[in-house]
Amino acid sequence: MAFRAKDFGLISKVTLQASPGQPDTISQGSSVYLTMKTEKDPILVIGAGGAGLIAAWRAAFMGARVVVLERNIKAGIKLLISGGGKCNITHDGPMEDMRRTFRLREARFLRHAFHCFSNDDIRRLLAGKGVATFTRPNGRVFPVSGRASDVVAALMECLRDAGVEIRLRAKVERILAAENAVTGVRVNGLPLRSRHVILATGGGSYRKTGTTGDGFTWAGELGHTIIPVLPALAPISVSPVSRAWRGIALRGGRLDVCAHGKKIDSWQDDVLFTHEGISGPAALEVSRTAGAALGKGEVTLRFDFFPDRDFSTLDEELTSLLLVQHGRHISTILDAWLPNRLVPHLLASIHVAADTRGYRLTRDERRSIVRLMKSWELGRVSAVPIDRGEVTAGGIALDEVDPASMRSRKVKGLFVAGEVLDVAGRVGGYNLQAAYATGYVAGEAAARDWLESIPS
Repeated sequence: MAFRAKDFGLISKVTLQASPGQPDTISQGSSVYLTMKTEKDPILVIGAGGAGLIAAWRAAFMGARVVVLERNIKAGIKLLISGGGKCNITHDGPMEDMRRTFRLREARFLRHAFHCFSNDDIRRLLAGKGVATFTRPNGRVFPVSGRASDVVAALMECLRDAGVEIRLRAKVERILAAENAVTGVRVNGLPLRSRHVILATGGGSYRKTGTTGDGFTWAGELGHTIIPVLPALAPISVSPVSRAWRGIALRGGRLDVCAHGKKIDSWQDDVLFTHEGISGPAALEVSRTAGAALGKGEVTLRFDFFPDRDFSTLDEELTSLLLVQHGRHISTILDAWLPNRLVPHLLASIHVAADTRGYRLTRDERRSIVRLMKSWELGRVSAVPIDRGEVTAGGIALDEVDPASMRSRKVKGLFVAGEVLDVAGRVGGYNLQAAYATGYVAGEAAARDWLESIPS
């Protein structure tokens, strides 16, 4: 992605100087100097996560004066812990395919943003700062180095090159407004003036990283509707669960969420037992549905060990195996199909003795085993902890934000980006891409407003 000096032609008060030998092209790897003929109050970006960093970079790149306010001692803390410290930067593939993985209302809202800033764009931006990336077979994109710190360092270099001022330990306390227009923020007890504020505080998960849900409070005070915030991509607490199962992985099966006697969600992928429940890709994917249903009644989880085989096929395969291994204990026979640490519990749950030899297994017992493998009741959902979720669902109502600019439709001068919006995608880099894209649009729109308001 490259930008041409003529893109800024409508702004006569900004002086651009491109790299020598490239008089008409300014790339993200170029040295760009923006000389402002004013001491105008800056655009304030609240939050230095994925959305805030891209918003600040884009606004400054266009020529605006930008100040980022970050409450933590360093920027990009949530990026640093994402992907287990390796940073799942984005997801590969066509942007339209990525957009369609979001819920319909969210997908419609993201259409323009995903068109403006794609997964290829973030990869090119990082490559311009020396961070090479690669795609795993499952489509997830990571830095070749395997270090999230390299990604954050590259983004910080982009901001420094664009002239962004970053203030750490800057704890915003509220957004100031008068007559339905932003006038600034209160930070560390003092007012800071601005007529352009980009709210990119994130959601309410991982509170220790600084995402304490303040953005929801401030937006609500300004008149925005806040859709109830729920955990998404979170581990699920299950009752009962044996601590002896901790570390057991269920590979390639399907996890079903059931409520009121019906299946309400499912996802086919791995599940990992923890000391108080389950995690892993399948658990994270269905956690949003499980958390929402939990407030309305009992929610149970079921697991299909062989989702690609129906009951009859599996029953025939087990019958054939029993004929070949008729003298072995059923627990030993099943070790080849199921996690061996779970087999004794599974058999006990259907009252089949683990030392029953294959030739003594009755037809009813065999069919009970097949039913168990197709629909094992893993347990009841006891909680979906929001603080341990990777993202939160809920937030600022999407119909109160213009998707073409991320402008608030309630308050003049307020722009919104990232997880503070009522958007939550799948695991695998989708949410970070939504953060980058909405941040890009917010930064560009805020910069255009800021530049157009410079006095002649």
